[in-house]
Amino acid sequence: MSQGVIQGSMREAPLPDIIQLVSQGGKSGCFHVEQDASKVRIYLKEGRIIHAVTPAGEGLDGLMGVAFWTEGTYRFEEGVPDVPTTITKSSASILMELGRRTDEWRIVSQKVPSLELFPASSLLPGEAAQGISPRESRILSLANGYFSVSELAEVMQKPVIAMAKDLYGLVAAGLVTLKALRSGRPPKVEVSRSEPTRELIPVSKPLDAGPVVTEPREDETAIVHFQTPRPAARDLRFAVTEEPIPETVGGGVAGDAMPAEPPPKPAPVGQDPQRMVKLMNFTQHIAHASKQVLPEPHHEMVNRLQAQATQQIIAGVGPDAVKGLALAISRGAVDAGCDAQLVRTLNTQIKALFSSR
Repeated sequence: MSQGVIQGSMREAPLPDIIQLVSQGGKSGCFHVEQDASKVRIYLKEGRIIHAVTPAGEGLDGLMGVAFWTEGTYRFEEGVPDVPTTITKSSASILMELGRRTDEWRIVSQKVPSLELFPASSLLPGEAAQGISPRESRILSLANGYFSVSELAEVMQKPVIAMAKDLYGLVAAGLVTLKALRSGRPPKVEVSRSEPTRELIPVSKPLDAGPVVTEPREDETAIVHFQTPRPAARDLRFAVTEEPIPETVGGGVAGDAMPAEPPPKPAPVGQDPQRMVKLMNFTQHIAHASKQVLPEPHHEMVNRLQAQATQQIIAGVGPDAVKGLALAISRGAVDAGCDAQLVRTLNTQIKALFSSR
């Protein structure tokens, strides 16, 4: 990896993880993200997301559409961006939401692999589905192979992810099949009792990277109770906080069988982004364990030491940065006057994290 450039594939590491890594490093520059013919630019200034340009538009709504991109490539180039600030929300909350939607889409895509497929009801003429909600019933009435998933979402004025989740349940129940080619005629839908029926035409604008509008969650259907996967206990990628992402990790006392503090190593060429993300997550686990043992007045010390380890990981030091952080926290506790029993408990907690790896 050349200096100032981070690049890779979203198959190797999720885009939210890579953005978080760069954000924690306080860097300025632009992410160039590509999937097929679609391109997105995400701008950071001193680690904060300030602007995004996508096929669906600019700003936060356009950025949320990238949650549907599970393949493609990214490239981050450092530099001071000369763009307007259209995003003021904290980067931590943006990345948490982006990661949540990406996790949702990974599950939904098992049954609905593309937003450009065409849902078609598998019911026979005159046959009625049992045990479905009114919303699902309306989807079935429109699913005749004419509208794509994204077009159907716009016709029903629903977020694309919500439509895909409804179709997930209908496909799983065998009530809908997804076709690769458009078929049939535009279905007729009764808009209201006071208005005559009218034909609906397909929407030309693709919504695969379009804005996802927040609406009340409708995760439960009569067919499938869809639950957003909760992050694993060890996944602390997205801290919902306005303060810096927790910068903490645990350490040991010299002579207490903790990992020895190694000398810093030069940044290797071709650093693996996925490996860097794993190391960043490990530092967060150590930090969390340390804060559970140490009194609150010492949490700032833990944060500061983890921030230093984060910079070392970004610079390419690797696992030695994690080991050095563990030792530094333990030494910091001793220097701060913590009693011996507290330090022993701290060391035990940190050692348990290393032994479980």
